[in-house]
Amino acid sequence: MLGRGLSHAAPECVSNNALKLLALLAPAVIAQSDVWLDVDSESSPGRAVVRNRLDDCLRVDASAAGVAYTRKCLYPLLPRIESGHVVGVTCGSDECRASIVIDATGITGCLRRALSLDETVDSSPIWLRRGFASGCSSQRDTYWQIARGGWLWLRPTSAQYMWTSLSVQRNTHIGLRSGISVIGTVWQQCRRWRHLHQAAGPGYFVCGDAAGYLDPASGDGLRFAIESGIRAGTLAAEVSKHPGRSSIAAALYSDWALQDYLATKEVLQRVYIDAHLDIWRS
Repeated sequence: MLGRGLSHAAPECVSNNALKLLALLAPAVIAQSDVWLDVDSESSPGRAVVRNRLDDCLRVDASAAGVAYTRKCLYPLLPRIESGHVVGVTCGSDECRASIVIDATGITGCLRRALSLDETVDSSPIWLRRGFASGCSSQRDTYWQIARGGWLWLRPTSAQYMWTSLSVQRNTHIGLRSGISVIGTVWQQCRRWRHLHQAAGPGYFVCGDAAGYLDPASGDGLRFAIESGIRAGTLAAEVSKHPGRSSIAAALYSDWALQDYLATKEVLQRVYIDAHLDIWRS
């Protein structure tokens, strides 16, 4: 499995659907209090998480299950190809051979870049900011506001607030609610909606943001990452036992990843159109 290396310590929200998958895949993670920013509550729409702590836990679980994990380092991760099949990766002078390579490098998309995989970019650049905040508000509920220029999402945690904003203009920041102020680090990213045409091929599967990316308003990114990892791992195990089924496995996975992305994109696109938020500017 290819990883992107160090992940950020920004707060994110894990949807209820993603939590259900986590409970099946890594139940011990649910009970690790240092990973979460709030308590487990059946009435809450998801849970707040520190992303790098969650990623670390999942890496440990993957390694314990026998998965060879390779992080992006100072050198690029390059696929090793023999007879048209990916048979491992190299990173500088280091080489790791594998019957199946799973790309979980996120938006970095190591295999997409190295193999020049066909993709479609579905939006103009969008600017995301996220972080923590403190202050007083008359309401302690999740807050969501969307307009022509972007959107703001604000959610209380056990001790403070976490927030995410999207702007269609690089230097235009979406302000927080009255009485709420940003504290600490603000993580900023420039992103586009994008997806691979085929997220699997001879000797490899591409998961999560590396296969298809929509912005956080979908509320589904972690669910897609976890589910795609489960599906890729299951199919990889099947292909290892029955190599003759590799083409079928790749086709099944690619179709699922594409249809999942397109269905979520259609819903989010309608929300943006209704709000006159145009992220498809030429």
